[in-house]
Amino acid sequence: MKNIETVSPFDIETSKTASGTITVLTAAVELSHSGNLSLDGQSLIGIYVYNSRSYNLVYTFIDADGQVVNSYKEDDGILPRFFTSPAGKGYVSVIPYDPDKELEISIPLFDREHLEKPKGSKPFMGDFKGVVNNAVVFFDLDSLSDKKPDKMLVIGFKEEVLKKKNYVKIPLPAKNKMHISNHEIHLLARDNGQWVHRQVDEKGNEIKTRVISTSQTWFREILQLSFSGTGYLLTNSGGQLEIITLDMDGSVKKELLFDLGDELYNTWRPVQIGDGTCVVRFNTGAGNGWLVLKNGQLLELFYSKGQQGYKNLLTGEIIAMPVDNLILSGLNKTRENAYAVVFYPRTDKSEKNKRLIILNRESSLK
Repeated sequence: MKNIETVSPFDIETSKTASGTITVLTAAVELSHSGNLSLDGQSLIGIYVYNSRSYNLVYTFIDADGQVVNSYKEDDGILPRFFTSPAGKGYVSVIPYDPDKELEISIPLFDREHLEKPKGSKPFMGDFKGVVNNAVVFFDLDSLSDKKPDKMLVIGFKEEVLKKKNYVKIPLPAKNKMHISNHEIHLLARDNGQWVHRQVDEKGNEIKTRVISTSQTWFREILQLSFSGTGYLLTNSGGQLEIITLDMDGSVKKELLFDLGDELYNTWRPVQIGDGTCVVRFNTGAGNGWLVLKNGQLLELFYSKGQQGYKNLLTGEIIAMPVDNLILSGLNKTRENAYAVVFYPRTDKSEKNKRLIILNRESSLK
């Protein structure tokens, strides 16, 4: 296979502020964001860069100080899904062009010259969840069905070489949230009026199970979960953000975290940035933002409502942005207790977006 080639498709502006570094990538015609990943202390960002006739899929690396390290053009492929191998090497699953079929291949980002193009497989629609021993785990579920088992794609490695993809059906109950920590796969689902917490292996076999009795009918995200320590879940009641604590003995406690005043529409999977510390992005009908939490305690809450940028509702700190009405499209760890947030401006249907904005920030840990 051909190696990816270095390209320079953007005008780049970088500005340092007390709240972090803001990097603006501007394309000549149009661009769109397509995934991001933490890799070697940097942000790997997938970007479609359009010209008057076609587009290129570009991989851009930005370090934790907001400096663009390099950009590369994918030789043949679309719909990138980034992941890291058990050794921490960057990989991507893409769909190469084929007029007759749509098959996905998983290949390293670099050093492809001695690699033969692998046989394609049916694209797996789930999300990269993490690494367990010598395997990489993706997870997917059918949100409309309680009867269809949740699924894992488990990509096995041997001596740093991708060897095999296994498709695993997880035994019911379905509609689990998955949390991977310390090479353990944890699942939490609602079943028959109770919560079922399971630890499974890479083949879907149950290792441990416990049933948790609670009147709490749902939650949004798993912040921490294990059988050997305290678990924390994020949920909400209208505009009130709440934290649910799961003790080792199975007791459940819900507490108010913050009254946002606007009901949450969506949250996204927490991104672990340090020991017990994670970042969760969210949106409402009035804006979007992110939370930083450590062991169930709220450290930062940035919200765009009423701002050309984002205001920390805990401290009043404001991160000014070059434009308003931003869509928050990605977030990843960079170095320990630091993170990058990816934005792009909301545009009219007749207008093409040319800019991607990246904020690099150190978390204000207490």
